[in-house]
Amino acid sequence: MKKTSNHNSFDRDLLTYYFEDCWECWYCKQNTNDCFHHIMGRGAGDSKVESSILNSAPMCNHKCHLPNHGEIRANSGKYLIKTIKYLVVKDYKFIKKDIEFYNKYIKYYEI
Repeated sequence: MKKTSNHNSFDRDLLTYYFEDCWECWYCKQNTNDCFHHIMGRGAGDSKVESSILNSAPMCNHKCHLPNHGEIRANSGKYLIKTIKYLVVKDYKFIKKDIEFYNKYIKYYEI
């Protein structure tokens, strides 16, 4: 991962550790990502769990994330599933916030 924005609420240490060798943009699938996008909005509902690493998707900010925000949001399940599968392969150990996030958005995982 090249760099992360200071404007998101993700745990930078977790992102750096688990995504350090991930250059793929979840949207365009090219090795050009430069930010982490919140798949589900930060202000969704009580917004206590939206900073879970399960809610992160590496993307090209100006090329993919910003101009396609509506389409990305409409296909949230696709990105949530990609992230959780990626983290499972990386042997990520889920914490309480992740389990709460998963339970809150479980309908998006049931495809």
